[in-house]
Amino acid sequence: MSKRDEKPKESYLELIASMKERGITFDITSEEAAESFMESNNYYFKLASYRKNFPKTNGKYINLDFAYLQDMAAIDASLRRFLSDITLAVEHGLKVKILDLLTKNDDEDGYSIVQEFRDSKPKSYGRVLSYLQANRYSHDLYSKHHNEPAVWVFLEVAPFGDLSQFIEFYFSKYPSRTLATIVANMKFAKNIRNAAAHSNPILVNLFTPLEFLPHPTQAVVSEASLMNVDNLLLTDMKIHDLVALFYLNKILTSKAARVHFHEHGIRVIERFNRHSDYYQTVASIKQFTEILSNIIDYQVRN
Repeated sequence: MSKRDEKPKESYLELIASMKERGITFDITSEEAAESFMESNNYYFKLASYRKNFPKTNGKYINLDFAYLQDMAAIDASLRRFLSDITLAVEHGLKVKILDLLTKNDDEDGYSIVQEFRDSKPKSYGRVLSYLQANRYSHDLYSKHHNEPAVWVFLEVAPFGDLSQFIEFYFSKYPSRTLATIVANMKFAKNIRNAAAHSNPILVNLFTPLEFLPHPTQAVVSEASLMNVDNLLLTDMKIHDLVALFYLNKILTSKAARVHFHEHGIRVIERFNRHSDYYQTVASIKQFTEILSNIIDYQVRN
């Protein structure tokens, strides 16, 4: 049987009926309001993903109203916006750091390193140049520099993934303790960046075998201790990657920026707690909130 036959498209009323069969109630949010919400605010596939956080008995969810899914979707959206701001700051900080190292490196002229990167990572180099060419706001940069881009032009438009590859390439040529720390964390921070940028749900599969990480990296283990995050919790991939992201934010951004992010983070935690009674049976959400609060507080601790 194909997926098309196994899971055919359903109307909103059919989706609501299916949810009711699974034990989801519509006491706080009525069926009419739920239908309107799915039409205008959030689609079923994403909403339904949050139901995995709630316990089931005999195939039916226990104490799960549609309103809980709405609230969790709103919390997750708030969290993703916050994390997106953090990743943008980290991306900027990475560019500042690598350009600072290049500027102070008497063995580099700002051009040859880009050509060496082109020879070593042609796909990544090509993506950056294609992006530069396609970006209407950067057309003048492409016209003037595409034949022999300087590193400050190249990195100006490099997306996070290609920026990470360039930093790894530079580190392989000029190893340093500073870059070792950055390289050890970048790829994990990128996981959070991609999830936030593409609006993927964060608050799903927390502390489950689906996200089990058998061997947390030593760098993240050390950093987690600074954030009062138990090492045992780093076996969850999202917790592991959040620690890496916030550690980079701590070492790459200004104190004023970190104070701003701390204030924003407190508002996110407050949003988690607005309807805490909804999640009395969901230990994973309570635990995630406590960990996130510790990580956020770390941003303003000396």
